[in-house]
Amino acid sequence: MYLNAIDFEFLLCLAIATPVFDVTALASDALQNQSIDLSTAYSVVGGVTDTLSNLRTEEQFSKLFKNATEKAEASEISIPTVPPGQKRQRKVPAKYKHSSTAATESHSFKSVEEYYRVKMYYPFLDVLSQELHRRFKGDGKTQSFKVLSALHSLTKASNWVGKHVMGPDSTEAVRTLCEFYGGEEEKLKTELRVFYASFYDTLTLKGILRTLRDNSGHDIFPALEEMMKTYATIPVSTATVERSFSKLKLVKNSLRGLCTEERLSDLLLLSTEKDVVINHNDVINIYRDMCPEGCCFKAPRRFGY
Repeated sequence: MYLNAIDFEFLLCLAIATPVFDVTALASDALQNQSIDLSTAYSVVGGVTDTLSNLRTEEQFSKLFKNATEKAEASEISIPTVPPGQKRQRKVPAKYKHSSTAATESHSFKSVEEYYRVKMYYPFLDVLSQELHRRFKGDGKTQSFKVLSALHSLTKASNWVGKHVMGPDSTEAVRTLCEFYGGEEEKLKTELRVFYASFYDTLTLKGILRTLRDNSGHDIFPALEEMMKTYATIPVSTATVERSFSKLKLVKNSLRGLCTEERLSDLLLLSTEKDVVINHNDVINIYRDMCPEGCCFKAPRRFGY
């Protein structure tokens, strides 16, 4: 019964969307990870957009079209032999022969596969790539985007060592950060050159922070360490906040209707961090030390408290 409502175009859409959404789902899961930093997020999104660009080929679509065709044949679904909406060619007057409208109307598709590739597959990938670029990179003109791009450029060792050291993009990145956060441009440039000359293999943000920590970076590269800490603490998504809100309906039930805001906040913290191991004896000792001298809670030390 359900097969009667399915046509070939529906099967083709499923075949096209499946590999594309497999790629974007990988980025979606990664961006919701609590431990991900902004540098890793940029790398993941860049990998996704590159993968989508690699999918935009005739060979890739031919595989998808063949897969949809085989499923249609197995399900006894009719496969169109003529491109949908293909109109009979009209004779264009000579004076309009070279206009853009005439060129559009006179275009005809040689096969059904070409029609769906041009009309469906390519536009789908193009729109998706444009939306990813707009969402994560913007138009490149806003102040926030410039600052984030400048911070990300600090993690690329190739910008600070080698043949093209301190190019115009690198210089502009340092200037943007020093103007936004404050600091000396020349000092930050010097620290970047010395740091990557000494620790060139440190290519990730976590690796850079680990290297700074293990090599007295606070004393040797103070400006660089400050910028890296700032970059590492910028949140990637609001997934953690959303998890805490989802706990609210479980904690604030009818029995806690008159609960104060401070107590409710403490209960939410206990609920969201329930995987943290708590030593009850330490908690009891903390409450015991909070009591003033002569309190009845401090008296019974003979009971093991």
